[in-house]
Amino acid sequence: MTVLSTLLFEQPPAQNFIVNGLVLAADGKKMSKRLKNYPDPQEIVQAHGADAVRMYLCNSPVVRAEPLRFKAEGVRDVVKDVFLPWYNAYRFLVQEVTRYEASSGQRFLQSSPGIDGKLPSQNTMDRWILSENHALLTFVREEIEAYRLYTVVPRLLAFLDDLTNRYVRLNRDRMRGVQGREEAEHALETLYTVLLNVTVMLAPVTPFLSELLYQNLARALPESSGLKAASVHFVMIPEPSPEAFDPESSRAVQSLQAVMELGRSCREKRKIGLKVPIREMVVVSASPQLLADVQLLEDYIRDELNIMNVEFRDADADDGTKLELVPVLNFKVLGKQLGKDMKKVQNAVKDLSQDELLTFERSGSIELCGHSISSEGITLQRQVVDLEAKHLEVAGATDVAVIVDFTADEELMQLAMAREVSNRIQRLRKSAGLHPQDPIKVQIGVSPEASESPDILKALQSREADIARMTRCPIQIVDFAIQGASSDSAQVLGEDAFKPELGASSTSKQGANSVSVHVTILREL
Repeated sequence: MTVLSTLLFEQPPAQNFIVNGLVLAADGKKMSKRLKNYPDPQEIVQAHGADAVRMYLCNSPVVRAEPLRFKAEGVRDVVKDVFLPWYNAYRFLVQEVTRYEASSGQRFLQSSPGIDGKLPSQNTMDRWILSENHALLTFVREEIEAYRLYTVVPRLLAFLDDLTNRYVRLNRDRMRGVQGREEAEHALETLYTVLLNVTVMLAPVTPFLSELLYQNLARALPESSGLKAASVHFVMIPEPSPEAFDPESSRAVQSLQAVMELGRSCREKRKIGLKVPIREMVVVSASPQLLADVQLLEDYIRDELNIMNVEFRDADADDGTKLELVPVLNFKVLGKQLGKDMKKVQNAVKDLSQDELLTFERSGSIELCGHSISSEGITLQRQVVDLEAKHLEVAGATDVAVIVDFTADEELMQLAMAREVSNRIQRLRKSAGLHPQDPIKVQIGVSPEASESPDILKALQSREADIARMTRCPIQIVDFAIQGASSDSAQVLGEDAFKPELGASSTSKQGANSVSVHVTILREL
């Protein structure tokens, strides 16, 4: 072919030559019918689907012309790490769009500005995930055109993690209309745009699942849209929009994530879960830009970390809150470099002044005991100076630190009980096979010993509105949930009970330990 093409046309017969590697058995030997050292392909496809096999092979050394030891576990991991997060985000969108259409009486239609990356939303999280989505579009187009299929899946996994564990997780209430109809529309439109782009993008690799999702997603596309077709395989991968890229939003969300990780670290040190509300967290940084970015996303910090108040302080301000740099040695890296001089360098690091650490932070390297050490060998963290209060916990990173106040009081304990009741209601809903939009009525009461513990009744009554807001259903506080709660006109769908803990502020702590809170969900007949 090469000879003929050269003689006839004076050019190569093809622009790209694709060479695949060998698919071997899990033991590294050639697949053999006689040895039966490979899984039955039909069983693999039946168990995990053809799309999972395709993506597993596209993400393997085979596409780099290298051998692959085929393992069924690898195909299963594709389903777990890629397909399930992708489908769960799609399912959540369908669920919330159904709720939106039922509550608004209008059909959900995606506007063309959203698809082009020009969302009218000013929400930083919306702009961030759209920016990341268009960055992924750019990357995938470049890599597929260069036949580097094996680079697509790792980048896709990182994006799906951002989508499910950050965007969807932090914006669930917005999509459910808690912040108003306009915010719900912006959030749903953003999630729709991102999922549609991902579905079209993955169609060459996962043709069947992409087609299944696209057929439903395309129902919300206007007829004039360039992304609307009879099949996803008739749709070209969208061109990335320069207007969708937003480095400022990406920087702000990155700072938000750093602060949230520090807040979770403080909770883990105290072994206090996210269900327990906290009075206050102080964010301290010497970077005005970081403080401004995080303050812009303050609501997300309060909701995700279950904190009532967040304060921001400049580390350089004269308010008594000061940060200092603390060097942390990477012994794995330094051990290979320093050898027997490790102890000398370790002692020298302890004697470094704050000015020397600042110089090291700016330059990225430092000379110690005749060795040049980079930032890979020594990392710098910031910690608050002279903070010894027992109710405070501190965690620091490179350019930010947080101080979390774990002081408990009656109000926080009431909020904790309200959240626990809400969680019980949602679990009962799930156990009964109900959808979020299905109408129910909730009755909450206490066992007869309630007269010995007025704190529990007080907490339930004072937080009735909070429970109704979190569960989006009417709440009724009754005197005795077991005997007098339900009525003949309602069907009991589920019941649960738990023993609350009101802490040291309870006026009848002993009684509280013997009292149960009962939760019942009902449906009117």
